[in-house]
Amino acid sequence: MRMSVKIAANLRGNHIQVSGLGGHKLPNKLLFGGRMTTVQCTRRTGQAKTSAIYVSTALASALFGAKMSFVLHVQSRGSVWKLGPVVGLYADRLASADRQFGEQTRMFEELSTYGQALGAFIVVQTPGDVGAKSAQVYDGGARTWTTMQNLTPDLVLRRTGTFHKSHAQVAKQELQQLMARGRLHTLPSQCSNKWALYQVLRSTSELRAHLPTTTLCTSGTQLFQEVMARRDVYVKPPGGSQGVSVYHMTRKGHAIQVSFERRIVPRSTERYSKIFEPRTTVETLTIRTPQECTAFWKRTRLARAVVQDTIELAQSDGKPYDFRWLVQSSDEPSVVARVARVGQRGAVTTNIHTGGAAHEAEELVQKVVGRDSVKDKIAKMDELASAVVKTLANRYGAFAELGVDLALRPDGRIFIFEVNPTPGRRMLRMLSPDTRRLSLECLLEYAIRATGFGG
Repeated sequence: MRMSVKIAANLRGNHIQVSGLGGHKLPNKLLFGGRMTTVQCTRRTGQAKTSAIYVSTALASALFGAKMSFVLHVQSRGSVWKLGPVVGLYADRLASADRQFGEQTRMFEELSTYGQALGAFIVVQTPGDVGAKSAQVYDGGARTWTTMQNLTPDLVLRRTGTFHKSHAQVAKQELQQLMARGRLHTLPSQCSNKWALYQVLRSTSELRAHLPTTTLCTSGTQLFQEVMARRDVYVKPPGGSQGVSVYHMTRKGHAIQVSFERRIVPRSTERYSKIFEPRTTVETLTIRTPQECTAFWKRTRLARAVVQDTIELAQSDGKPYDFRWLVQSSDEPSVVARVARVGQRGAVTTNIHTGGAAHEAEELVQKVVGRDSVKDKIAKMDELASAVVKTLANRYGAFAELGVDLALRPDGRIFIFEVNPTPGRRMLRMLSPDTRRLSLECLLEYAIRATGFGG
């Protein structure tokens, strides 16, 4: 059941009151975020329109770290009431006063606000917090983050793909602990590895035909041989994201032309800034020999690289586009959002972080297949994206959501070329605010169900 949690000025200490519960047994203990508190409970007099728990200011501060009313779900276990769920967002911490979680800070604040209404208590944990049983909680009224101690989330969603090297080892250990305890509901970190994901997906006959030929290179000499044999490929770091370090390599006679994007505003600078400036320049170079390719390999600092056949993308006004399907995982996966990503003319990638723009997917699917076939084509894209989710859930267990990147060739053939275990929401901000909000609310609803509070 879902109940409002309200602060009552007339209550003191651990005295609480409840209303609107009919014949439910009153609690003498409250369990929240792994903490048990003994309470003295009475029924609130008068006509109650909604179910509510009234607590003193002191108890609200001690138990919830909150100074305002909000909503939580309740699991009644006799005289013990478990309140929740407490949903942890696991992310890297940055040395920034107003953006301590980088570009995800705003999304975390929105999730906290929506959670207050839907009945999910949002906290953020960074490397070291799991061991310390501490977390950051957002106060929407004061617009500040405060620290809560001795708190254990019921469920945790990893929101950072790659952690700063000074935090990486601690993050790895804590995420492994959370997974072992069954609390981590994001695909494991190794699923951020494009090569590992490709091998899992290609094991499924339903998906194999929709995957571009992909290999793994470990040297410049091997890369030279691959490009000369395959003519047109994309080269990516296995753990890369947001269009960083992506190279388009094409065979031109006996040489190789390399195109790549260089950020005008460094990616590391943008993480600390509220201004999103994805401006890039496209640079090219020519490689003529295996020795030159080895020198190029060393400059990129790649130890391994995924080499993927180039898929010819459909274009709109000379601009290539592909798609991001945001899918929530469950017994029957649900497509939460469909976005077309339109790159700049001559761009190497369509990624939003390298200057791409977000558009409604249906409009651009229609440009390829026509008005009469657009619904069937989108249904097929839904089917493939859902099959990706089911395949990975069968392999790794329960997780909340996934971003599936799809390509649609001019002939209408669909390819799956990338999967994002921690999909962002920036592209949804470029579309309808309602779509972005719906995607965040769906994430919260997943957490409520997965923790057993949704019954």
